[in-house]
Amino acid sequence: MKILITSDWYYPVVNGVVRSVLNLKEYLESKGHEVRVLTLSNTLMSYKTNDVYYIGSLSAKKIYPEARITNILANTYLRSIKKWEPDIIHSQCEFSTFMMAKTLSKMLNIPLIHTYHTVYEDYTHYFTTNKKAGVKIVAKFSKALSDMCDYFIAPTAKTAAILESYNIGEEKIAVIPTGVHIPDLYDKEKLRDELKIAKDKKILLYLGRLAEEKNIEEIIEYYDKLDDPSIEFLIVGGGPHLNKLIDYSENFKNKANFIGMVDPSEVNKYYQAADIFTTASTSETQGLTYYEALSNATVAICRRDDSLKGVIENGFNGFCYDDYDQFKAYIYQVLDDEDLKNKLRANARAYALDNFSVQSFGSKCEALYEKAVNEYDYESPFIYKRL
Repeated sequence: MKILITSDWYYPVVNGVVRSVLNLKEYLESKGHEVRVLTLSNTLMSYKTNDVYYIGSLSAKKIYPEARITNILANTYLRSIKKWEPDIIHSQCEFSTFMMAKTLSKMLNIPLIHTYHTVYEDYTHYFTTNKKAGVKIVAKFSKALSDMCDYFIAPTAKTAAILESYNIGEEKIAVIPTGVHIPDLYDKEKLRDELKIAKDKKILLYLGRLAEEKNIEEIIEYYDKLDDPSIEFLIVGGGPHLNKLIDYSENFKNKANFIGMVDPSEVNKYYQAADIFTTASTSETQGLTYYEALSNATVAICRRDDSLKGVIENGFNGFCYDDYDQFKAYIYQVLDDEDLKNKLRANARAYALDNFSVQSFGSKCEALYEKAVNEYDYESPFIYKRL
């Protein structure tokens, strides 16, 4: 099968969408499928590198800090994609590249699938101060998108329920959790030496994008309230909220240690060097960092959210907290009971292998592609008219 994946972001950008696309592309190619990617370049210049089309774009940071927009899809690339004759298009973003995906889907008369990575009603502060009005806009926008697609992929049951509340039919939604690579496990002491992390400290870790909606301030505050010199809090990652978080941390006696962006090859090392992974985000459609933590056998203690249903089970592979008292109690349950910690680590790793591997993710997408192609109502050959 020939599969075109469209995304506003792609490598060398590193975020959850990009990691999902890279993993999916790798799996599909391992199964003999031919995959190309249509994305935006970070300049006005359009170009093609191997199997990736980069379309010139402009920054739209007033809408969202890392957003880019374009209304360009050069005829050169239209012709190239038309000549290639993909069987299906899988869209990953709702804006510029979605419109390209829809244009190509109509032109080539092929099915279009879209993955709904972002719960936009948690991001309304970027475009309106009226939360209620913002949610209505998001609902209408999402419904309009779904009407242009053959299937919507929801990464979690939480996302599927939100989409259904927008009057998107259940029959159009497929719940497919994004997969992560299950890494090898390394010696923790050697990792701490390599990463220059103190061996005598208990490490609390946040790893991911630093954005307002991630609610990282809560963990900074909770860490300070623990007031325990044996615990160090590492924040690994970058993003539009970094400087504000650094300033916020200065208000507290016990300050977080900001590591900054790290090479992708070091991400798993930080998970495994830590004792506990934590996040207070409630804006996730899925949260790849949860899957990554579990796959690295790292105990996760996270703020309760519907996106964690079927991911973290209290006392089995981690804990979900509702307030500071629960957060503190779970932290010390894990740190003070080595047998419990080892049980949680083993269960986390095994659960990730069964549910969140790239193989599980890729095979489910592959099956949905085949279903969409088999069901598609192919129309007249007007699609082959010259550009």
